[in-house]
Amino acid sequence: MRFSFVVSRWLGYRIPNLFETPDSFSEFEDALSLLKANGFEGVELNLNFSDKSLLMRIKAAIDDSGLQLAAVGTGLLYAIGHLSFTNPDPANRARAVAAVKDLVTFASETNSKVIIGMVRGTAPLDTDSTMKSLEKCLEDCDSAAAEHGTKLALEAINRYETQSLNTAEEVATIIDKLTLKASGLLLDTFHMNIEERSIDRTISKYTPRITHFHIADSNRWPPGNGHLDVGLILKQLKDADYQGWVSTEALPNPSRVAAVKETANYLKRNNLMAQ
Repeated sequence: MRFSFVVSRWLGYRIPNLFETPDSFSEFEDALSLLKANGFEGVELNLNFSDKSLLMRIKAAIDDSGLQLAAVGTGLLYAIGHLSFTNPDPANRARAVAAVKDLVTFASETNSKVIIGMVRGTAPLDTDSTMKSLEKCLEDCDSAAAEHGTKLALEAINRYETQSLNTAEEVATIIDKLTLKASGLLLDTFHMNIEERSIDRTISKYTPRITHFHIADSNRWPPGNGHLDVGLILKQLKDADYQGWVSTEALPNPSRVAAVKETANYLKRNNLMAQ
């Protein structure tokens, strides 16, 4: 397993774009240095643009830091751009797919993967048209990922954030139904704590299909601040021979710097990250 950290909202939840000012880019570079100094191997980003020059600047900064880009999230396409795979407007769905395809291209150039989470929308899949809209968009994005030799990570997200694909089983079912070639599961300890009857059994069943993994404690704070035994979960994942990225997606509590340091110390105490 390799460990990364999500810095997409490094400046806080009120600021939608990490890279909107020169100062914020400087803080991004500082964040990369902090991750490297604390033993992380990678960084995960959440992007909602396809500006080639800015993407290349981001890539260069990551390369210079000695880190790798673990994954590219697409949640801001929904949260900021209001684009989704289940929007009733076909033009909106087409823009969502086009934006994801742009990020698939970037992911292929950075040896990373693209996360499909909130960009699928929050509507329940209770009508034939909504389901078909989602399926068509997933198929189009999966084909693009396969063509570019990269992967999509479909995230199981809890019911309070979206009304569809809440569990590992639901995500696996739609991948199988559509025979998606380049798509796997993204499981997240925070969401699993809400939705899965047993985190242990879910990991045992789905580890071979996990493409990416998120960790946070039960309260979305860094591991060790809630009631989940994240260390035990990761040891089970490791014993099951999971060899992909594990990204911490935690609130910046008690501060963003402390969140990084606390996570690194937690992983080291549990003999999961090198001292």
